[in-house]
Amino acid sequence: MERKEIKCKSFFHPYNRKIWLVFILTLLIGIFIFPKLPEEIPVHFDVSGYADSYGSRWTIFLAPGINFAMIFLAESLRKIDPKSGTYKKFEPHYYNIHFIIALLMMGIQLMTIFYTFGYEINVSRIMPLMMGLLFIFLGNMMPKFKPNYFVGIKTSWTLASERVWYMTHRLAGKVWVIGGLFAVFLVFLPTRAIVRAFIIILAFLVLIPVLASLYFYQKYEK
Repeated sequence: MERKEIKCKSFFHPYNRKIWLVFILTLLIGIFIFPKLPEEIPVHFDVSGYADSYGSRWTIFLAPGINFAMIFLAESLRKIDPKSGTYKKFEPHYYNIHFIIALLMMGIQLMTIFYTFGYEINVSRIMPLMMGLLFIFLGNMMPKFKPNYFVGIKTSWTLASERVWYMTHRLAGKVWVIGGLFAVFLVFLPTRAIVRAFIIILAFLVLIPVLASLYFYQKYEK
């Protein structure tokens, strides 16, 4: 009985409440709007921001479904991580990652609803804006991440050395914030150029931290 109570508490602790709140909001939005939706709603948009693929109106519950799954994923991953002891050192930031992704899912759900009912929204500009804000948020948190196998820049070199992990994430945080700002400013570019520019930004966000981790390892650990 005591074990079940402890397990239950792990899913409803203070850091998790914000994610539960967003899950409930997305679920209520889905329940409220479902009867008003047509049989098919947009599930994918082309580079110009127009819907090019449709699915069942039940897909409106995809956002709350993902948010609900993330609550359990957040708890499960930290428990099976070989470095599970480090999560206590950056616990608020770990759950904030899941929270901001939950907000992103709610934004996509609302965007789909507005588009379905004929509101003029430019998806090709809104998505880079949302992703740019996500990058800025993650960039600000990265220097606070502690060594683990599920969150952050996980290369052979960062996992082999705490010093390399710290230096890589300190640099990566700055790179992601700058990349996020560039992504936000993509809204001012022509629609066709947005996709190409976003891919370039994404490549830099991945490559620079990975190469930096190799550089730091060879410089300080060899």
